[in-house]
Formats: sequence, C-alpha cells, structure tokens
Amino acid sequence: MNQPHFAKKTFTRAMSELHTWGGLVFGWLLFVIFFTGTLAVFGQEITHWMQPNVRINQAAPVQAVASADQKLRQLAPQADLWMIALPQNRHQDLEIIWRKGQAMLERHLDPQTGAIIKMPATEGGHFFAHFHYQLHSGKTGMWLVSLASVVMLAALVSGIAIRSQVFTDFFRLRWRRNWLDAHTLSGVLTLPFVLLITYTGLTITFFMLLPTVPQVLYGSSWKGPVAVAATNFERSPANLPAELVPLTRLLPLAEEKLGQGKIFFIRISNPGDRHSVVTFFRTVDDTIVAMSARASFDGVTGELLGSQTTWNKYVQIYRSLVGLHIARFGGYPISWLYFTAGLISCVMIAAGLIFFTVKRRNRYSRSNATTQMLYRAIEALNITTVTGIIIACLAFLWSNRLLPPGLKDRADAEITVFFSIWLLMLIHACLRPPLRAWAEQLGLAAGLCIGLPVLNALTSNVGLLPSIRQNDWMTAGVDLTALLLGALLAITAWRVALKQDKSQAAYHPLTLPNTNK
Repeated sequence: MNQPHFAKKTFTRAMSELHTWGGLVFGWLLFVIFFTGTLAVFGQEITHWMQPNVRINQAAPVQAVASADQKLRQLAPQADLWMIALPQNRHQDLEIIWRKGQAMLERHLDPQTGAIIKMPATEGGHFFAHFHYQLHSGKTGMWLVSLASVVMLAALVSGIAIRSQVFTDFFRLRWRRNWLDAHTLSGVLTLPFVLLITYTGLTITFFMLLPTVPQVLYGSSWKGPVAVAATNFERSPANLPAELVPLTRLLPLAEEKLGQGKIFFIRISNPGDRHSVVTFFRTVDDTIVAMSARASFDGVTGELLGSQTTWNKYVQIYRSLVGLHIARFGGYPISWLYFTAGLISCVMIAAGLIFFTVKRRNRYSRSNATTQMLYRAIEALNITTVTGIIIACLAFLWSNRLLPPGLKDRADAEITVFFSIWLLMLIHACLRPPLRAWAEQLGLAAGLCIGLPVLNALTSNVGLLPSIRQNDWMTAGVDLTALLLGALLAITAWRVALKQDKSQAAYHPLTLPNTNK
C-alpha cells in the first residue's frame, strides 16, 4: 500500500470515528439545543399565546406612553428606576417595570386606558430561548452549549471529509430512502444555515463566558460589552426632589432622533430626582445590527443630553453576528426561513442518531450482555431526546392552560411540568421495546399537538376561529402550526407502527445484564 493512500485512509477513518462518536454523544445535546432554539424563533408569538388575557386594541404610541407614565407615577413614585416596554407588531403588550432597592415589580396595562390587566403568571416563550443557550443551568449550561457547538463544527467538517460525494448525490437527485441519506442530504440542504447559526451562537456564548480579556483591558471598571460600546448619559442622583417632565412631551423629540414609531423601550433613571434621565431606545426589528440606537433627555428640563445612532466597526461586526443569530430583522419571512431550516436541522441530527442504532441492530443478538445493554441505553436516550423533548415542550404549553390561575409560583410550575414529563418519557423509553416506544411517543406528541388548539378553544376566549375572525394571527399561527406538526407526527407514528408490526424487534426493554450466567 502506498504511503499517500494509507495516510488518506487513516485520515478518513479518524474523521469517521470523530463524526460517529462525537455526533452520538453531543447529538443528544445538539438536538435539544436546535429544537428549543427553533421554537424560540417564534418566542414572542408563543408568549402571546400563553397570555390569553392580553388581547387589547392597538393604541398610538403617545397614548401608550401616557398610560404607562400615569400608572408609574401612581404606583411607584419613589422607585429608583422605571422601565416601559411599548407595544410592537410582535409584542402587543404594554409592560411597566419598576425597581426599588433589590425589589423588581412589573404590571401589564391596557395602553388605551392604563388599566392593569390581571393575568396568570407564565414563563412564556422566553423559556425556550433561555433553555436554548443555558439549558436551565446558568453558566454550566452555557459551557455545555458552547462545547456542543464546537463539536457541531467538528462534526460538519468531519462529515464533509468522509462523505464528500454526498454533494454530487444531492444535486443529481440520487436520494435513497434510508436513514443515512436522510442524515447526509438534510445536512447538505441546511449546511449554510447550520454553519451560520453554530458560528454566531459560539461567538455569543464565548463572549459571555470568557470575561478575562475585557477584564484585563478594562480592569474593575468592566461592566459588560454594552457599557463599553454605548455612550453613557446616566447621572448619579442629586437627592433633590424635582418634577419629572411628562414623557409624552419627550416622545416626539426622541422620534426626531430615532424615527417615527420606532421607539420600543423607555428607561427612566431616578424618577422624581433633579438628576433624572429619560432614555428612549429604538427597535432592532429592521436591522441586522442588534444594537439599539438611543436618545437621552434631562428628566426635569427635557433638554437633550445626547444620542447615539452609530457604533465603531468592532461593535458593528459583533452585534451583526448577534443579529444574524437571533433573527429579529426581516419580519416573518426571515422568521419562517429560520424556523423551517431549524426543523430540517433537527431532522438531520435525529436521522444521524437513529442511523447509529439502526446500523447496530443486526449485531445486537450476537453481542454480549453488556454491549446489548449499551445499545439499548443508546436507543432509550435517542427516543427521550427526540420525541421526549417534543412532548415536554408540548406539556409546557398544555400546563399553561391547565394549571390553576392563582397557583403560587405558577411560572415555575410550568417549568416543573416540562422536566417531569421529560423524565417520564425517559422512564417510558427504558421500559418499552424501542420501536414500540418510538411509535407510542410519536403518537403522544401528535395527540398533544393536535389537541392544543382544542384545549385553547375550551379554556380561553382566543380559540382558533375567534382569533382568525379578530385578525389575531399570532395566536392563530401557534394553533395552526401545532395542527400541521401534529399531522406530520401522526403520519410518522403510523409508519413506525407499521414497521413495528412487520418486524419482530430484536431489542427488549432496558434491563441490567445477568451476571449469574
């Protein structure tokens, strides 16, 4: 054997081992990250669906600001900080937040009347976004997500190295109906998206996890990237009482700087103090650079303290990467593009995980007890990761409608339901034969999806038909998407059930090996 050929064969084998085992171990994590990240694309719509009491008529920005200003003066005249989140196209809620010392409170208002909207506490769609990059584990979760992202990039490179002919097969339509082709061809289809989303995600998490460099550069004054990039117009309190200028008087002045109807957030520091500062923030929904332009005013005189609408090139580059990852720009066409690409990426990862076990099923009967148990454990983890997380996410939505409105710590209870159901799916996957477990969990996921609009109609006044009649497409979109995904899951469950009937599964429920033999 000549040396170059041997070296090439060794390299290909090494890449294959890296792709197989790295993809298996981190594939479980990557599927969860990609799936919850895909849901987070429509996080605002999911939050809207989970807040059925917040269905209010649109109001002009000046009316919403007047309502929020009046209510904050009434509820929190002595607060250290006020914040106002104004209604937007995909965020129809008027929210006021205030802080006094360490205590932070919030209320939801009708923008026309200023009346407080009573609503059950919910974690909303934010849960999927937070879980996507933190795994509900703080910095530990962020490190795991970063490590998984590195492995994802390595898996892409190694996958291309060992299956380079797949590009030819893809463009010549040589598509075969097996798990390997489902994995490789969906990988080719989403390769640009996966590279983009993995690289930008890695950039974001590394910047958040590795503060060493900026701390060396800026020392103890380091307060985060925004503090460095943004001009600071804040002032220390003078501890002298003074009347805050009406915010509606400042809104037109801010819009002259930031654009008509583009204000989405207002922060008022030290309201009622001689040194109060009112800062208006511009939305980032129409730009890739996810950095809000801002204008700050003296809270007593209304004098413009300064504004910032441009950033240095380093901030532009970094925040553009953030913008490409969170996909706030481009409206619904970009959101649907990211959602569809995210789902196909999930299929790619799931197909790779399933191919690993399908390839080894023929060896199962010839393997020793320990190896059989290992294969069976991998099957159970595959089922729990793929269908278990789908069911857990759906249970999270179902809990929003079924938990009592006045339940203490209700938002935390929704998360408890999510993890409890996921654990139950793991136990189920361990106790049932693999194909039966796949079919049962797929069927359950389909039922939960298709039943979600029914549950919504029975437990709220924002069911599918009323939502369509009222042109509330944020609510109707969640229901219709659930129906569509439910139909796809039902078809998949039916096909798996047919396969189960035709073949006698070689695997049995997960049991410990019998060492007495």
